[in-house]
Amino acid sequence: MRQGYYKEGERSMKKRLATVAAVLCLTGALAAGMAACSTPSSGSTQPADKPAAQQPADDTAAKQGAEADLKDDAAQQQAATAEADKLKMLPQDEKAAAAAELYAPKVTKAANGADVQLIPADPYMWNTAILDGENRGCLGSSCHDSLLDTNQLLPMPHPKLWNPYDVEATTKFCYMCHSKALFMQDSMHAIHMNSAEFAEKGGNCDSCHYISPQTGEYLLWDLAKYNNAYMGITPVPNVTGDFSFTQDSITPTDQVFYYWENANHQGVTPDNDTSQAAYDSWEIAVGGEVENPFTFKLTDFEDQMVEKVLKMDCQTNPPGGAYVANVNVKGIPLSVIMERAGVKDTANTLHSVADDGWDVYPVPLSTVNEYLDDILLVTEINGEPLGMLQGFPVQLWIPPLGGCHYTKRVVNLNFTNDATEARLFQGFTNPKTGEMFNKPNTAIFYTAQGTIFPAGQPIELEGFADAYDVPMTAVEISMDKGATWTTYDLGETDVMRWVDWKFSFTPEKPGSYLIQVRGVAADGSVSTDPSQLFFNVK
Repeated sequence: MRQGYYKEGERSMKKRLATVAAVLCLTGALAAGMAACSTPSSGSTQPADKPAAQQPADDTAAKQGAEADLKDDAAQQQAATAEADKLKMLPQDEKAAAAAELYAPKVTKAANGADVQLIPADPYMWNTAILDGENRGCLGSSCHDSLLDTNQLLPMPHPKLWNPYDVEATTKFCYMCHSKALFMQDSMHAIHMNSAEFAEKGGNCDSCHYISPQTGEYLLWDLAKYNNAYMGITPVPNVTGDFSFTQDSITPTDQVFYYWENANHQGVTPDNDTSQAAYDSWEIAVGGEVENPFTFKLTDFEDQMVEKVLKMDCQTNPPGGAYVANVNVKGIPLSVIMERAGVKDTANTLHSVADDGWDVYPVPLSTVNEYLDDILLVTEINGEPLGMLQGFPVQLWIPPLGGCHYTKRVVNLNFTNDATEARLFQGFTNPKTGEMFNKPNTAIFYTAQGTIFPAGQPIELEGFADAYDVPMTAVEISMDKGATWTTYDLGETDVMRWVDWKFSFTPEKPGSYLIQVRGVAADGSVSTDPSQLFFNVK
């Protein structure tokens, strides 16, 4: 896969029949964000051996790929123009058949060999010949192979992120980090509109945006194409199928998302010692508002370690995102440490401090006491010692809070009397609407956008639902763009674990479809941005 900052290699689909005027839309509606993003998924239905998430590629290879793409561009554009010009001169009775062939939506191969078609077929070729869907948006056949690769080619450091469960990244993955700081609306316009490469490819506002016919507002093409722009998606009102769920499923360790948090958020990852000697010598000091301050080694409490299945949901897990895990962890109960220390009534806050001084997300002691039975100093995940990226040799797990509270490489547990109550992070608020971006949240795992399924066969999908500290009560599914929702009640659920749902159904006829999934939590909240999957049946 080419890793260029912009990509043209797939753009064999000709220039447009009509030239769209470039409208300089520097005030357009690029949704804020640019953070955790992932590569397109494998296109499988529900594989027996689920693939490991792909890590971002080498930056040098990415730049070389971009140069190769540029060299191919001119020849491809010339050939496409010649084909389109030839079609224009045909008689009307021949033009329809020729256009259907020339502008048929592309079918490509996913990494596992599955066929993928990202654009619904329509009898007027509206989606391809007029809307030029093959050549718009961030991904697919237009500019970028992957938003993961793109953020590594920025002129400043950015955390290297990846895609557990093969969940495809979109600009939604950028909402969290960039909706309240380092805003993306103006910066992304500046990067693109001042890029010689973007200009050479004929880039303009139409490349990234869709103009709403109702409001005239500029929307992001990638977020509007299936819900607003494309023809040919078959609605299925009140969809039904076989639904099931479990809270006991275990995330494979290589699918558990981590990145190294830094004070400057640049994602510079250290190379820490992960030897047995480092584990044996690791010490944690307990102090502050306690009767008996003491220092202990992890080995001192090995006989009191317990195992639990617990979730970790990243605070910045985007809508439809994959930064969530449900794993078997082993560690020292915090309750054991607190009992030995004798925490005073004057204490109101827990500060878990890392070996590099990281002490950013303290927790109110009232919250600690509420969830005390499930808070562990974790040393193993799924039967294996923590890896370096996971915080070897010990990480504080404190579900059901956001993952930012899970301090890696703990060396101090300080119980303090703070003047102000510590802030909890349990989901991310949309600063424009005041609603939660990702609480409750859902995602669809292991299936690529545009996957082609065989007609007459059941389609099996899987994903998660979670709302941090609020229990999930239902999962709702729509196949008519949200006009109707079918509710699947969950009953009482354990807030310390995720909901791993499965849905199987058989479409009545071939066509293109859009399925949306949203969660309902015990406080009545509903996902504001449902996860969705476009697919085809042939």
